[in-house]
Amino acid sequence: MKKVVLTFLIVLFLSTILAAEKTGPKVYISVDMEGIWGVVHGSQTSSDSAEYGPARKWMAEDVNAVVAGLFEAGAAEVVVNDSHGSMRNIIADALDPRASLISGTPKALSMMQGIDGSFDACIFVGYHARAGTALSILDHTISGGVVRAIRVNGQEMPELGLNAAIAGYFKVPVVMLTGDTVTCVQAKSILGDGLVTVAVKEAQGRYAAINLPRDEAKRRLSDGAKEALQKKGQVAVFRLNPPFKFELEVNTSAQAELPTLIYLVKRTGPRTLEFPADDYLVGFKLLRALINLAGVS
Repeated sequence: MKKVVLTFLIVLFLSTILAAEKTGPKVYISVDMEGIWGVVHGSQTSSDSAEYGPARKWMAEDVNAVVAGLFEAGAAEVVVNDSHGSMRNIIADALDPRASLISGTPKALSMMQGIDGSFDACIFVGYHARAGTALSILDHTISGGVVRAIRVNGQEMPELGLNAAIAGYFKVPVVMLTGDTVTCVQAKSILGDGLVTVAVKEAQGRYAAINLPRDEAKRRLSDGAKEALQKKGQVAVFRLNPPFKFELEVNTSAQAELPTLIYLVKRTGPRTLEFPADDYLVGFKLLRALINLAGVS
């Protein structure tokens, strides 16, 4: 009987310790590639290019610097969602082993797959500016070959805004973003001054940038993550108010044809499509479907 009681007490003690270790914040990271340190051209982000390999390494290093800062600041769990292209860019064993990795596509929520209300904070790493932004590396919105602009309730949105609204749907604040200098300014204009931004490069055009010294960039990423997690309670959740009006402006008139097969979708101009939604996630998923349909044209 004494052995049973002793075993029970030991198990209870160990369970308490493990539970205590999990009391820190849970952080979600969505990582794109165009805003990663060193990346200045599409060849570096494409798997069929010889330049892709080094960029994959830089991508993992940027994320790892952020992850290190988060754990130093007391994070209990970090989940990383590979969010570029095929979404199989980060070599799994190159990621900090303390972090979980969501890899591959298609995913229902794409760049935000895995986000839910259990997270305390969200971070965007390696993000880029919206289509048509001057002096920003590889500016585009979701699909450069299809999308000219996306507006929600009249406001033009880059990927960072569309994705921040998904985090906001689950009441999770976006506390940090990394990328080039212009992307960081664009992020603050949408998400507010409470957002911690870390610019790892300054664009000199669409395909050229001044990159920070590598060690300096990693130090800033780590320090920024620590700061962002420490002040997460001061950052407002980004939420858009229903009902929603989604507008998709495509690059050519032909790309606007197939999406009108969806009964909710109305063509309001030669290259412009519009549809309503009461639920943001429903609207976001339909938006992604329309972009895919437009890409067939």
